[in-house]
Amino acid sequence: MTAGELDQRITLQRRGTVKDGYGQEVVAWEDEAAVWAKAEPLQGREFFAAAQAQSEVTVRFTIRYRPGVVPTLRVLWRGQPHGISSVIDVKGKRQWLQLMCSQGVRDGRGE
Repeated sequence: MTAGELDQRITLQRRGTVKDGYGQEVVAWEDEAAVWAKAEPLQGREFFAAAQAQSEVTVRFTIRYRPGVVPTLRVLWRGQPHGISSVIDVKGKRQWLQLMCSQGVRDGRGE
């Protein structure tokens, strides 16, 4: 992997809560860091669930190693949220992280 392959800007976001106008807590995503990444869409699928057509796209993002990146974060890429399903320290060398993400059904919008 070379630095030139990191050609996509992504934002790592952390889930938090804020109070709305009625004093109730609602989910809000706060920017954690903007980093350069290599984005590799791996697969896409469409299916029928809950009486609606659904779609899901799996994307692997490779970024420089940074501590604190966990699956409870999400990735915002091209304005679309992607839920992180796993974080892999490539070869255990703390040089690169691979983020396995999905956009669609479970893309980090809620939960």
